[in-house]
Amino acid sequence: MEAHVFTQLDLVFLIGFLMILVLMSFVFSWRERQRSQHLLDRNRCLQDDVRRLQATEEEQRRLYNSLERAMEQRTRELQEIHSKLEQEMHATAQAQKRMTSIFESAPNGMLVVNREGLITQANSMVASIFRCKVEELIGKSVESLVPTEFRERHVVDRSEFQEHPSKRKMGARRDLYGARFDGSYVPLEVGLHPVALESGTEIVAAVVDISERKAYEKSIHKRNEALELSNRELQEFAFIASHDLREPLRKIISFSTLLQEGEYGEFNEEGKVFSGYIVNAAQRMRDLLSDLLAYSRVTSKANPFKTLRLNPLLEEVLEDLQLLVEESNADIQIADTLPDVNADPVQMRQLFQNLIGNSLKYRDPNRAPIVTISGNQDDDFVYLKVQDNGIGFAQAFAEQIFDVFKRLHDKQSYSGTGMGLAICRKIVMRHGGSITARSKEGVGTTMIIELPKKMAVNDGS
Repeated sequence: MEAHVFTQLDLVFLIGFLMILVLMSFVFSWRERQRSQHLLDRNRCLQDDVRRLQATEEEQRRLYNSLERAMEQRTRELQEIHSKLEQEMHATAQAQKRMTSIFESAPNGMLVVNREGLITQANSMVASIFRCKVEELIGKSVESLVPTEFRERHVVDRSEFQEHPSKRKMGARRDLYGARFDGSYVPLEVGLHPVALESGTEIVAAVVDISERKAYEKSIHKRNEALELSNRELQEFAFIASHDLREPLRKIISFSTLLQEGEYGEFNEEGKVFSGYIVNAAQRMRDLLSDLLAYSRVTSKANPFKTLRLNPLLEEVLEDLQLLVEESNADIQIADTLPDVNADPVQMRQLFQNLIGNSLKYRDPNRAPIVTISGNQDDDFVYLKVQDNGIGFAQAFAEQIFDVFKRLHDKQSYSGTGMGLAICRKIVMRHGGSITARSKEGVGTTMIIELPKKMAVNDGS
């Protein structure tokens, strides 16, 4: 009976134990499942972390590669910049070397003056002008090179120039002098050129010693004075000769003519020939004196210039030459609208009278003379032509015909003194122009006149 109870107890105990085991197994299983789930969640998190870490590493590798490429590109750019910088530095050094060489070898003296008026650079030429060494100029005030009496004014002028810098000559319309180191003064010509720098405007001065030029100008002035005196004496001589000699010539011609007419007895044939020689020679001398006087008066008895219409003037000239035109049966053709000129009316009339008279004098005996006068102009000059169909001459003599007393033909064939074209050239030269000739023997001659519309100095005053 007790064994049976024990057995039931054991069974209950066993069942309870089994139930406990089952419960414990269930609990353990649940806990294992929980743990497994936790491990799974943990594993998923770790996998997510790994993936994020891998993505981060991939992004880092991509950024690193991109940065490396950028660094390589930047390195290449820096290398190129460095190479260009080296080239520019080399070019700058070469340019500086060339500029220094040019500065030093310049034919003029060169100075560089800073804003404070101190000399920062000088070449050997300027040192030789001021009779010193280059080193003695560097750092000195530029006013030390100015004569004492002008230094205060130079400071003011330099300040004004720096306020309104411009490329120009120094001391316009007045003489400049520099003070040498030995105390002497030297005449100078100075050109100023401002250079704008970060530290302020510096002045580059080109200095020229004009001592020789001044001496030459002084010599020229003395020679001009002597020449003017000589010209006045020649003009006075021409005036005296033309007036004082005319009266004896007039008497010679008059009395010789009376003798030829037989008022005081008859000449034999030989006497008539000799008296004719006397009259002809006296008449040529009279004509020569008249031409000499006209030649000297081109400048000594000149009239002021004024605007002159050539067509009416040429009509007056043809009236003066009417008898010669009719005798030669000449055809004078004048352009309808010749340009106006700025000229001396009396001398222009004399010029055309001489030229047209020459065309009629040296006409071809086998055809009627035709004289054509034409003209044109541009902005600066008036061009005139006097063309004929006369006997002409060899072009080799085109310059000689304007010489004083120059004749291409003998006195027996053509009268005259050889002064006409010389007077023409002197008139044209007085007007600041030129006259040239083109000719061909047996065809004719063309006189070409070129006159400026405006002259720098009006010699007609």
